[in-house]
Amino acid sequence: MPGRAGLAPRCSADGASEETVTDGTIKEGEALKAAREFAEALAETEEYQAFERAQVALQRDGAAQEAIRAFQERQQALGWELRFGIASDEDRAALQQLERAMLAVPSVQAYLEAQERLSRLCGELATLISETIGLSFVAGCGPGCACG
Repeated sequence: MPGRAGLAPRCSADGASEETVTDGTIKEGEALKAAREFAEALAETEEYQAFERAQVALQRDGAAQEAIRAFQERQQALGWELRFGIASDEDRAALQQLERAMLAVPSVQAYLEAQERLSRLCGELATLISETIGLSFVAGCGPGCACG
C-alpha cells in the first residue's frame, strides 16, 4: 500500500492496535494532526474568512433569500423540460429573468465572488498537495466540488 511502507502494527497497553515508524516515515496519527493544522490554517485565510462573512450576510438578507427561493422553485418546476431541452421560450425567459434578479442582489454577488476566490485557493492547494505526493486528486474532481 503506497505511503504506508515502514509502518508495523503494534498493540498498545490497552490492546488497541497502533502503528509505529520503522523507517522514519510519518505516523498516520501525525498525518491526521498535520491535516487538522492545515484545515485550521485554511480557516484563517482571508479567502475563507470572506466566504464565511458573505455566507452569513446572504443568510440574513431576506431579499436575497426570496430571490433565491423564486429562482430555485421555478427551476425545479421546469426540471425535466430544461433537462431535455423542451422548455418553452417563455418558460426559459422567465427563468432567466429570475436568475438575473437573483444575481443582481449584492449579497448574492458577494457570496458568489467569495465562493469563487475560496474555490480557486482550494484548487491551488489541491494542486500543490498532488504535486508534492505525486497523486492527482484534482483530476478526479468535476466542476462544483470546490477542488478544481
